Amino acid sequence: MPPPGAEPRAVLPKKEKLKLRRERWLQKIEAIKLAERQRKAERKRRAAAVVGDLQPLRDALPELLELEAGARQPRARGVSRRPRPAELSRMSAAERLQLLDEERARFRELLASPAYRASPLLAIGQQLARQVHLDGGGQL
Repeated sequence: MPPPGAEPRAVLPKKEKLKLRRERWLQKIEAIKLAERQRKAERKRRAAAVVGDLQPLRDALPELLELEAGARQPRARGVSRRPRPAELSRMSAAERLQLLDEERARFRELLASPAYRASPLLAIGQQLARQVHLDGGGQL
């Protein structure tokens, strides 16, 4: 006789009990495999470089400047219309180098600004918005 207040359990055949036991065992194995996959994914994410980290770019930029400074002297900024990315392939090498110098100078100014130190992503977004506005409002 079951204790008072307890529900009587349904009597299952032996084969049903074995099936339930096997299902619980398979679920436990699947849970362990899932946890291991999640641990591996977490380790892989931690090992990967952060996408938004600009430190390697910042470290490499002065080296590039030093290498190119020995090859030629920087030119003064021109007041010419900036080419669209589709037109870069039609530019001469000198025009591309001039554009590269201008972009590099703009990047240095951004890195030196106090707004960049306070909030790098916000400062970059504002700089890009200003540049799109100056280049013609982002015409397509």
